[in-house]
Amino acid sequence: MDFDIDKFSYRLIVLMEDFNMSQVDLAKKIGISNVTISRYLSGDRIPRLDVITKIASAFNVSIDYLLGISDKKNNDHSQENNDLDIALLAQSLFNLEGNNHLSKNQIELIKNLLLANKDFILSA
Repeated sequence: MDFDIDKFSYRLIVLMEDFNMSQVDLAKKIGISNVTISRYLSGDRIPRLDVITKIASAFNVSIDYLLGISDKKNNDHSQENNDLDIALLAQSLFNLEGNNHLSKNQIELIKNLLLANKDFILSA
């Protein structure tokens, strides 16, 4: 499938409007120049994959949506996988209870920190 710069540019414009975000705001958020954002919006430049990933993350949409491959903004399946990953991690922490290096309080603290910060951890 070829990259459809027009669809990408249109969706980027709409997302920026929905989030009330200027070119400068987006550029600062993802670490590129506002001139580069302007070129994406005009269709003069195709973004690198790492930039597409950062843009999708900034607007909390899937890369497939941003590229025009899907019309679903969020990939619900990936959230299920993220929740599964958290559950598996928590399960492995429960298995640490027999570990001589960590106290039960330390294990409980780690569990609580992970659960309280799961959105941040999964976005990294």
